[in-house]
Amino acid sequence: MAGDGPEHGLRVTQRWFDISETGDGVFRITEPHVHPYVRANSWLVRGSSSHLLVDSGMGIGRLQDELAGLLDRPVIAVATHAHFDHFGGLADFAERAAHADDGEVIEQAADYVTLTASTYPAALVDEFEAAGEPVPALLIDAVPYDGFDLTAFRTPPASITRWLADGDVIDLGDRSLEVLHAPGHSPGSICLWEPASGTLLSGDVIVDGEPLLDELPRSSRTDFAASLRRLRELPAEVVLGGHGPVFGRARSHEIIADYLERSAR
Repeated sequence: MAGDGPEHGLRVTQRWFDISETGDGVFRITEPHVHPYVRANSWLVRGSSSHLLVDSGMGIGRLQDELAGLLDRPVIAVATHAHFDHFGGLADFAERAAHADDGEVIEQAADYVTLTASTYPAALVDEFEAAGEPVPALLIDAVPYDGFDLTAFRTPPASITRWLADGDVIDLGDRSLEVLHAPGHSPGSICLWEPASGTLLSGDVIVDGEPLLDELPRSSRTDFAASLRRLRELPAEVVLGGHGPVFGRARSHEIIADYLERSAR
């Protein structure tokens, strides 16, 4: 039952994650109590022999527990890139996959986050300010359980058990997805492409309603533009981004065209 956390004044919420089915055996997972600027999407793609978890949130709540009713087969947990809002829950799963160019950051949790303003990493403060967002006092407005230590939280590191490279295929039995290395947002950013359904899981390479961030410490505008040109050639019908809503091919082409136009100036 929800209550008050006496150490910090934040209420305890019964469920940390919002989980909703988008269709075709795909579930969207968000953290509604996380500040909107770092509130990411995770995606569960269910297959006949195994399931695929694409990104895993901040690592604050117990994702594996809340997904338990959907995890009736082995899970392949993938980090699309090494930013704290996408790999925080990765360590909870037995099979953990990522691209090698981001692997060291994930394994050392070098891109970590704290939850209180006084202990924010300087890079996070800069990222908020560059996006025109005020730096909040807290990154959360509730806690996931009694006894959660708000001030001690750091993004959990996760050792990688499977290294992914461009062209690799993740086989789920009745469906398979191809790994597309799409650097720019980070050196090891990947997308996952399911040709049979025309579905692209794009991480932060293409998102709707938020800027495409290419000024972070490990970003490359040149690589970002090349990755977007490549993705533009895919016959994607549905794009499941790392933030924001689900969108389609026409909208993805608009986002790509806008970025390429701005980057050419």
